[in-house]
Amino acid sequence: MRARYWIIAIAIAVPLAVAAFPVMVFGYDEVARGDRIARNVYVEDVSLGGLTEDEAHEAVSGLEARLVAAPAEFTVNGTAVVLQPADVGLEVDSQALVAEAFEQRQTDSLFSDFTEWLRGWRSEIHLDVPVSVDAEALDDVLGAWDREVIDQPAYEGAVLISSGRAAPEYPRAGLRIDRDTALERVTASVAVLERPRAELPLTDLDPLLTPTDIDAAVDAANDLIDTPVVLVDEMTGLRTVLRTKQLAEAVSSEIMVNSPTSLTVRLDEAVLLEQLDPVLGSFEVAPIDATFELVEELGMVRVIPAVPGSTVDRVQLAAAITMAATGSGRVAIPRIRGAEAEFTTEMAQAMRPLTKVSEFTTKHPCCKNRVINIQTLADQVAGAIVWPGDTFSINEHAGKRTTAKGYVRDGAIINGELYCCDSPINIGGGTSQFATTFYNAVFFGCYEDVEHQPHSIYFSRYPYVREATLGWPKPDVIFRNDSDAIVLIDTSYTGGSITVSFFGNNGGRECTSERSGNTITRVMAHPDGSETRESWSWGYRSPKKKTPPTTTTTVPVDTTVPVDTTVPVDTTVPAETTTTVPAETTTTVPPETTTTVPPETTTTTAAPSG
Repeated sequence: MRARYWIIAIAIAVPLAVAAFPVMVFGYDEVARGDRIARNVYVEDVSLGGLTEDEAHEAVSGLEARLVAAPAEFTVNGTAVVLQPADVGLEVDSQALVAEAFEQRQTDSLFSDFTEWLRGWRSEIHLDVPVSVDAEALDDVLGAWDREVIDQPAYEGAVLISSGRAAPEYPRAGLRIDRDTALERVTASVAVLERPRAELPLTDLDPLLTPTDIDAAVDAANDLIDTPVVLVDEMTGLRTVLRTKQLAEAVSSEIMVNSPTSLTVRLDEAVLLEQLDPVLGSFEVAPIDATFELVEELGMVRVIPAVPGSTVDRVQLAAAITMAATGSGRVAIPRIRGAEAEFTTEMAQAMRPLTKVSEFTTKHPCCKNRVINIQTLADQVAGAIVWPGDTFSINEHAGKRTTAKGYVRDGAIINGELYCCDSPINIGGGTSQFATTFYNAVFFGCYEDVEHQPHSIYFSRYPYVREATLGWPKPDVIFRNDSDAIVLIDTSYTGGSITVSFFGNNGGRECTSERSGNTITRVMAHPDGSETRESWSWGYRSPKKKTPPTTTTTVPVDTTVPVDTTVPVDTTVPAETTTTVPAETTTTVPPETTTTVPPETTTTTAAPSG
């Protein structure tokens, strides 16, 4: 009986134990699993079962990196294209994926949990990867494929120019990748590691403009080219015309992608400037340097301000022409400030005060031919301006004295003799009086004497030694403006006198004249109290008896002396030239004086009239 009892007990206990074992294991798993994902949960080929939340996120991150690195292939219009997921900003929603993994095999009842636990031993759960792409980045990629693979964009239409008139070219539809479908298929493709090539379908691409838009643009274009445009320059008084043919050549149209999209018509600036380039230069106004004007009644020189240049405003020109083309057909050329003057108003004003520095007058009998010559030369020199550092030569400035310039014949010194008047050398006779007057203005203006030569014969109407003769091309009177301001030369005359005046600013120097025998000394007093002395010596010849020149003269016409040569010319004393010597020194030449020598010693303390 006892043995049978045990057999029955074992028979009952074993099935109960077998039944209780899974329950015991389930209970153990439930306790042991804690915050871990259920068994046999996968995403792609990555097992998430048994992982904690942090471990699951790490595993998903690794999967995301693999998805981003794997290219995806598609077919567009029969052509294979490759997408790099990184180019469209592929991302995996790790939070959502891990949360979904934790929800697997969990129910609201113990029995259901046990059932799912039992199912987990023999079946796998595979989760989809929640991915997203950047729609704008994808649109850029699809746009590139539109251009490179399809190359059938919508044509928005245009304005054509034919025979000088505008005509329409109407819009046409194109082809593009269907964006909505492409987004779905790309997203699905990049969400898996095994990526079969997907087809991206095409759809029509409608133009943004309508035929009505094109017709309006054509009307606007014809308004631009119907009437010639006259460009008038108010500054120069010049004008030029753009013909309708030229306007038609300059018409261009452009699609403006705004809201809404429109087709604008304009005159192309580059084309207009190219058409006008041959004439625009004539509308340029060069800058004018500051200059000077003598105000005789005030005894001073006035600064006339500089004027900047003016140039065509090329930026505004096209807009001005367009406005004229749709309006009156006439437009003033727009201008902007051009180049500045090299010699500015400020530079000129820095030279002030510009007042009379020196003046010298010599007298002569009225109404002789020589007076005509003196006054003609004076008129040529009047108003000349000598800039700081420059030299001024009477011969270089006035040129050769000729009958064409108004000079006449008068007495001259030829071969040491006074002779008048049938020789070509006599043309311009008497201008040495102007040279003497001019030289004395240089002398008392304290400017640097570069070159002068006294007469070979003394004339009592001139200061002894302090005088100069003039010929062509030599002798000459030349001085250098060694001041920091301009020298303005003024001349005036009456029937019996000639006057030369220098206006400027010599820095405050004052000059006086001293004479001892055949030597003239210029005493120059400087503002700092110092003094400079310069001496010139000269020996005059006695006048020869007047005899007409013969064919044996040393200055034959048309050989050594050109025809119409200005006088006086003295070829008998070629070696007797003026010498400027350093301060406190004197150079002399052998004395050859006339019998009408003035007193041996004189001192002139101011610029005299003589």
